[in-house]
Amino acid sequence: MPMPTRYVLEMFCDRISASKNYNRDTYNDSFPLAYYNKNKDYYVLHPGTRALLEKLLTMLANEGEESTFKYIRENIDWKKSNKY
Repeated sequence: MPMPTRYVLEMFCDRISASKNYNRDTYNDSFPLAYYNKNKDYYVLHPGTRALLEKLLTMLANEGEESTFKYIRENIDWKKSNKY
Protein backbone atom coordinates (compact mmCIF):
# COMPACT_ATOMS: atom_id res chain seq x y z
CA MET A 1 0.00 0.00 0.00
CA PRO A 2 1.41 3.44 -0.85
CA MET A 3 2.41 5.65 2.04
CA PRO A 4 0.43 8.90 2.35
CA THR A 5 2.30 11.73 0.64
CA ARG A 6 2.67 13.76 3.84
CA TYR A 7 4.61 10.86 5.40
CA VAL A 8 6.88 10.55 2.37
CA LEU A 9 7.63 14.26 2.70
CA GLU A 10 8.32 13.77 6.39
CA MET A 11 10.71 10.92 5.54
CA PHE A 12 12.44 13.19 3.02
CA CYS A 13 12.85 15.96 5.61
CA ASP A 14 14.06 13.49 8.24
CA ARG A 15 16.84 12.37 5.91
CA ILE A 16 17.92 15.95 5.34
CA SER A 17 17.88 16.70 9.07
CA ALA A 18 19.82 13.59 9.99
CA SER A 19 22.41 14.25 7.29
CA LYS A 20 22.85 17.83 8.45
CA ASN A 21 23.12 16.72 12.07
CA TYR A 22 25.65 13.94 11.49
CA ASN A 23 27.73 15.87 8.93
CA ARG A 24 27.58 19.34 10.42
CA ASP A 25 30.68 20.85 8.85
CA THR A 26 30.84 18.82 5.65
CA TYR A 27 27.14 18.52 4.69
CA ASN A 28 26.04 19.07 1.13
CA ASP A 29 22.71 18.34 -0.55
CA SER A 30 23.91 15.03 -2.02
CA PHE A 31 24.36 13.39 1.42
CA PRO A 32 20.70 12.33 1.96
CA LEU A 33 20.60 10.59 -1.46
CA ALA A 34 23.95 8.88 -0.88
CA TYR A 35 22.77 7.53 2.48
CA TYR A 36 19.48 6.37 0.97
CA ASN A 37 21.24 4.61 -1.93
CA LYS A 38 23.62 2.89 0.46
CA ASN A 39 20.74 1.30 2.38
CA LYS A 40 17.78 1.24 -0.02
CA ASP A 41 17.87 -2.52 -0.55
CA TYR A 42 16.83 -2.94 3.09
CA TYR A 43 13.77 -0.66 2.92
CA VAL A 44 10.39 -2.19 2.23
CA LEU A 45 8.55 0.52 0.32
CA HIS A 46 5.65 0.59 -2.11
CA PRO A 47 6.91 1.36 -5.64
CA GLY A 48 5.03 4.69 -5.70
CA THR A 49 6.42 5.69 -2.32
CA ARG A 50 9.92 4.73 -3.41
CA ALA A 51 9.54 6.68 -6.66
CA LEU A 52 8.52 9.90 -4.91
CA LEU A 53 11.22 9.65 -2.26
CA GLU A 54 13.92 8.93 -4.86
CA LYS A 55 12.66 11.76 -7.08
CA LEU A 56 12.89 14.27 -4.24
CA LEU A 57 16.27 13.07 -3.00
CA THR A 58 17.67 13.17 -6.53
CA MET A 59 16.24 16.64 -7.09
CA LEU A 60 17.81 17.76 -3.81
CA ALA A 61 21.21 16.41 -4.85
CA ASN A 62 21.05 17.94 -8.34
CA GLU A 63 19.17 21.21 -7.83
CA GLY A 64 19.55 22.03 -4.14
CA GLU A 65 17.29 22.51 -1.16
CA GLU A 66 15.65 25.78 -2.20
CA SER A 67 14.60 24.45 -5.60
CA THR A 68 13.37 21.14 -4.19
CA PHE A 69 11.22 22.73 -1.50
CA LYS A 70 9.82 25.14 -4.06
CA TYR A 71 8.89 22.15 -6.24
CA ILE A 72 7.19 20.48 -3.26
CA ARG A 73 5.20 23.61 -2.37
CA GLU A 74 4.05 24.18 -5.95
CA ASN A 75 3.51 20.64 -7.23
CA ILE A 76 2.69 18.20 -4.47
CA ASP A 77 -0.77 18.15 -2.97
CA TRP A 78 0.19 16.60 0.34
CA LYS A 79 -3.07 17.47 2.11
CA LYS A 80 -5.53 15.60 -0.07
CA SER A 81 -3.86 13.02 -2.27
CA ASN A 82 -0.84 10.99 -3.27
CA LYS A 83 -0.27 13.32 -6.24
CA TYR A 84 3.37 13.63 -7.34
